[in-house]
Amino acid sequence: MTASGSPALESARVLAAGLSKNGLGAVVVSPGSRNAPLIQAFVELGTPVVVALDERSAAHHAMGMALALQQPVAACCTSGTAALNHGPALAEAHRVGLPLISLTADRPHGAHDTWQSQTLVQDGVHAKQVSGSFIWDHPEGDAGQSMLQDMAQALHQGPIHVNCPFDVPLYPTEKPQQKADSALLRPSQPAGPNWNRAPKAPPDWFKSRLEAAVNSGEKVLLLGGTQPVPLSAEPLRSWGSFALIAGDNTSGLFAPGVPAISACDRWLTAWQKSGRPLQDLAPDLVVTFGAPLVSRRLRDALATLDFEHLHLGPSGEAPQAFARPPRAVLCDVGAALEAGAAAFKPANDSAIADDVEAWQRTWWDLEDGLRAAHNAALDAAPWSDLRAHRCLHQALPKGWDLHLGNSTPVRYAQLFEGSDPHPWSNRGVAGIDGCNSTAVGSALAGRPTALITGELGFLYDANAFHIQPLPKALRIAVIHNGGGGIFRWIDGPAETGLLESHFEWQHSTDLRPLCELHGLIHQRIHNEAELQAALRNWWAPSPAPQVLEILTPGAESATAYARYMEAVCV
Repeated sequence: MTASGSPALESARVLAAGLSKNGLGAVVVSPGSRNAPLIQAFVELGTPVVVALDERSAAHHAMGMALALQQPVAACCTSGTAALNHGPALAEAHRVGLPLISLTADRPHGAHDTWQSQTLVQDGVHAKQVSGSFIWDHPEGDAGQSMLQDMAQALHQGPIHVNCPFDVPLYPTEKPQQKADSALLRPSQPAGPNWNRAPKAPPDWFKSRLEAAVNSGEKVLLLGGTQPVPLSAEPLRSWGSFALIAGDNTSGLFAPGVPAISACDRWLTAWQKSGRPLQDLAPDLVVTFGAPLVSRRLRDALATLDFEHLHLGPSGEAPQAFARPPRAVLCDVGAALEAGAAAFKPANDSAIADDVEAWQRTWWDLEDGLRAAHNAALDAAPWSDLRAHRCLHQALPKGWDLHLGNSTPVRYAQLFEGSDPHPWSNRGVAGIDGCNSTAVGSALAGRPTALITGELGFLYDANAFHIQPLPKALRIAVIHNGGGGIFRWIDGPAETGLLESHFEWQHSTDLRPLCELHGLIHQRIHNEAELQAALRNWWAPSPAPQVLEILTPGAESATAYARYMEAVCV
């Protein structure tokens, strides 16, 4: 064996070079031995590399980087249970179409049956959560190149899993005379060239269907959930001429000049209090995209109505969300919205236009009243989660990406104007895992990033900060209400009599020791005046990420939100 490497290393080099050629932006590696050939190959190639201890966090780091870079990013781990830990991030990336790559090193085929340690069946272990599963078992020549092309194609639809069986030796027997420096990715150093992913246009029938809807005066609802791609304002403004636009502020729908409703729970509460029948707001055609809506109440309400449902997305999948079976529109969301905008022409029949406008006004007359009452209701609220969220959203500087925890933070955020680019939350599967790590990944990719989260989510994903390097342009606001307020929002837990003992995780954990362990700058906040003062200089450059631990009263916060809703929904 020469210093040039082992067969395993040569195979890893071919894979690394092929992924880089197809737009790989960076790699997050977790320490291990079986994945040593991959680590060496990426370092030699000069690929931006960061090192993360925990494989579950590492995969979310890579997902956050892919989101920020709009490029494929890989998470690379050793064999055994390490490979399973990529699962949560792959499931999330699959639901929202992010190009995450799971590279799992493996022992040779059949090793799990021969009493070898650190082995399990890894081939296809993530098959239901990815757009493609591949076995990189030393393919040569055309076979290897064909597989790399298949990987690139599958990445256009979402994440992929590449299992890499490597036999020993995993390292060269001689130290190379010259070793390439590891290209660590730093906040000031964005990754390589942009990924050439041409938007996939929707099929011709989609534009024809919208043209027919416009010409016949059908009531069209464009409904957006969380999705990662920036959307252009111009086509959305055209959609606003013939459709009602609503959805999450993590959808990208809320560009300047676009009429869109984000606080869907608030809107539906007001509608139900008005006593008007749900049928009065029924659409004829609903066009959806992205992850499931944050507002389950609006989803459930729409499911009681009868309308045609089209779902846009790069995977070609469509959720059975409403009464009628859905029809999938395989396409890039932005390209579909542009095609829909081109379908709009003012109706020749003024009666048709008047009917559509009147339907839109049934939504907007109510929404305008809710917005008018918003500030006064907030001013009347006591110190609580609600007031803390208002301070944070008002203070976010331009140029910062905003990430939101998956429980109450993303729900409170629907009440406030979104940032530009649109906020992000891991709402595809909406698990508690990975919220810290995804934000860390975004900051690693060169995007100044703020995360608003709860203390349980922060504690759950504490291993996010076991990473080298730790990005400095990261700010984390932790709403610490003593146990997690989400179960006070959900109907049911309080009625069990077990809310405080079994659903909430009541505690008085001080976050300072955890922050000190990871080298995070920590400050504890007790009231609104302290929060306002802390936020004035919080965004300035600092030698390490900063954490604001914001203490709020849990039960009182739930009451304050309920009273806010009563005040605006009159």
